[in-house]
Amino acid sequence: MTEMTGASRRRMQDAFEYRHPDRIPVVYHGSPAGLYVHGQKLIDLFNQYPPDNPITFDKVPVLGPEAFEPNGDYHQILTDEWGTAWEYRIYGITGHPKYYPFESWKQGLESYRFPPLPKPGSPEFIQAQTQSAELRKNYFLFNGWVSIFEKLHALRPFDQLLMDLADEDPDLMAFLDRMVDYWLEAIDYYAALGTDVFVFGDDWGMQKCTLIDPALFRKIYRPRYEKLFNRVKQHGGLIFLHCCGYMGELLDEFLDMGLRGLWPQLNLYDRDETFLQKCIDHRVAMYIHPDRQRLIPLGTPREIDDYIRMMADRYHKIGGGAIFYVEIENDAPFENVKALIEAVDRYR
Repeated sequence: MTEMTGASRRRMQDAFEYRHPDRIPVVYHGSPAGLYVHGQKLIDLFNQYPPDNPITFDKVPVLGPEAFEPNGDYHQILTDEWGTAWEYRIYGITGHPKYYPFESWKQGLESYRFPPLPKPGSPEFIQAQTQSAELRKNYFLFNGWVSIFEKLHALRPFDQLLMDLADEDPDLMAFLDRMVDYWLEAIDYYAALGTDVFVFGDDWGMQKCTLIDPALFRKIYRPRYEKLFNRVKQHGGLIFLHCCGYMGELLDEFLDMGLRGLWPQLNLYDRDETFLQKCIDHRVAMYIHPDRQRLIPLGTPREIDDYIRMMADRYHKIGGGAIFYVEIENDAPFENVKALIEAVDRYR
């Protein structure tokens, strides 16, 4: 059924503002892993139940022979726009850094060039503005993936980064400030496109605790996040954070800095009785991303249906603050995929 123009945009706005949206919004992610495994039947299912984000599902990924080793195993090494070469062993699933673009923070500080942003007035800039203006007629516009932690351990080894953070290595601190300046320019660019929601992506947690001492976070990272968040607020945007793992007391830091959207691993907060109320009190909209460690790949269709119904009932009662998020990877049986998408449509 075709909805009236702008319905998805209003629905998403109402969810963020706790204004009782007509339905809980749903966002789909075009994971190539799921499309590669399930093929056309997944595309058909996605298109049968349209989401509230601008995404097109029209083709199944096709891999050439260069993507496979002689024994038939998938294996690729691909370099991204940041200069990191990533090794992939499962198609569509994030790989691991294989080669880094520089050998020390000092070298990065002196010679590394960040990915270029479109210049104001350039054909690329004007084209992006035109496309964004058209999208905003129907959709709430999300942009970014601003990262000042994950991106560092994509540029240098993770263990080195953690040790250098603990030592407050001066070259790392200077490079981090260069990165913040780059992201400030990117935020200005996203704002020029009419962005509503500015997305940040830094995983700060493990299963039960944070990756660094919260005191170290407050000393090194909070002032830099505040600089970035303040720029978003100056543009009138909403701050949205993807953060896997248990955030612990870091959640309070982000809430205090003005967080308005969160994409967590919800199952890690099942025993935290204060989590939901904190998010409600700060008017934080939540991505409802069903557990992909157990529920979606290993659960039953009935369990999935029960979970989606429970979450929908909770947020209908609250009056907003929820956005269903659907990402299908390579390990989910199709009957579970179908149960998930149909349950979201049924109860939202």
